[in-house]
Amino acid sequence: MYGALNSHSPLRRLAGFVAAALALSITLAVMRPAQAAEPRAASMVVDANTGAVLHNKAGDETVYPASLTKMMTLYMTFELIELGRLNYDSRIKMTAEGAAAAPSKLDLEPGEELTVLQAIKALITKSANDVAIALAQHIGGTEANFARLMTRKARELGMPNTTFRNASGLPDPEQTTTARDMVTLGLRLQDDFPRHYRLFSTRTFSYRGKTYRNHNALLARYKGTDGIKTGYTRASGFNLVSSVRRDGKHVVAAVFGGDTARERNGKMQSLLSRALAKASRQVTRRPALVARAPQPVRASPPRMVAQTTPPEAPPPAPAAPPSARERETSIAVAKVRAVRIGSNAHTERAPAQPVFAVGGAGGSMPDAGSTAAFPRFVPQTGALQPSTLQAQAAHLERAQPSPAPQPIAALAAPAPRAPRGPFEIQIGAYGDSAEAERRMSTARQRAGGMLDAYRGVAVPVESGASKLYRARFRGFDATAANATCSHLKSLQIDCFVIRAE
Repeated sequence: MYGALNSHSPLRRLAGFVAAALALSITLAVMRPAQAAEPRAASMVVDANTGAVLHNKAGDETVYPASLTKMMTLYMTFELIELGRLNYDSRIKMTAEGAAAAPSKLDLEPGEELTVLQAIKALITKSANDVAIALAQHIGGTEANFARLMTRKARELGMPNTTFRNASGLPDPEQTTTARDMVTLGLRLQDDFPRHYRLFSTRTFSYRGKTYRNHNALLARYKGTDGIKTGYTRASGFNLVSSVRRDGKHVVAAVFGGDTARERNGKMQSLLSRALAKASRQVTRRPALVARAPQPVRASPPRMVAQTTPPEAPPPAPAAPPSARERETSIAVAKVRAVRIGSNAHTERAPAQPVFAVGGAGGSMPDAGSTAAFPRFVPQTGALQPSTLQAQAAHLERAQPSPAPQPIAALAAPAPRAPRGPFEIQIGAYGDSAEAERRMSTARQRAGGMLDAYRGVAVPVESGASKLYRARFRGFDATAANATCSHLKSLQIDCFVIRAE
């Protein structure tokens, strides 16, 4: 018997194999729950008509955005288009860094070009990482600087728990968000840029003989879906932000951590159907305001997108709530990033040589609540050189002497005579003059009299094959221009100062 079980016998070897297999099975059983915990599941649904949270499951837990990141990349692009700094026909050159990116991608070679409109559609449908990187470098000089601008914009939009490290959503452990923040971004894209938001419903995109289908299958399978974006990495799982309009109702939802695209889509459809059943047809939400579901009190700062009661001093609201049609077709007043003038007040182009406008590109990023300026690289592509408000005022004072600073109260009151200073404030650029006039009228109403003495003009400018109208107020001296623009920004009306052309 002993001989039959010696170390060289087939029976002994078989027993060893069985023992090893059992050990491996136990190890996999232990590891599987840990793997199942990643990616983390989270979801939230908001009634876009009222701002009410209709569903919340781990909506404030940290998750990875994956390609949902491109929603912010597109937001930043839309801002520059509305300011007239970019247009659909602007050319974007593929960079070496973009060409080296991991898929999904268009596989452009360094130096090849595509238009801004093609880039937008490539991000929406193909979720092209190479295009996202090239676009980020065109705007910000480096992708790292663009990511800093994205994070700063997230704070401005009421996304306190989102940090961006790249423009594509490729894996980075420090690039995180929440379902609530992504719902907020989905709403802001619609509130601020309804004209451009319609591109999120693009189902196919053709480029150089190839046709790419939109990864968002709900566009064809779920009635009323008008966007917006899918995402996936191993760490994030299958993510999706959706917007649905049906029978006068409008809901926006986010789902994170799906095991498969089919499972994620099924969950999203189920959440949307339940939410639509209890959503309101009455439009009471002001753009950019989302109610917060009841939550335990936390030590962290309050989140802007989650308030159950209005702030103590909200900006003045229009006389009547906008209708659903108006919200679908209007562009929020100058909801665009401030692009400030650089060292030459007469031109919109940057200096020929790349410079760092504020500090260096390296170093740690300021805290969300910090007022420290973010470094911004100004490339030769035409991105403008930003500055702090103080630096801008100093430059303007050097360019044109102005009277001694006046008390704020004096600036707030309408001047008895029409001012004739050489500086202007621009609040946006629009597709037709009537829209520009309407935006200036709304800004004048919200400014509480500060703009009453200044003339508003819609300045036409050729932008590729189309024409834009820059909404500007004229007649400021340097001090009044900067003080007024600062006040407008406190009302969430972005603007910048420029010397009259």
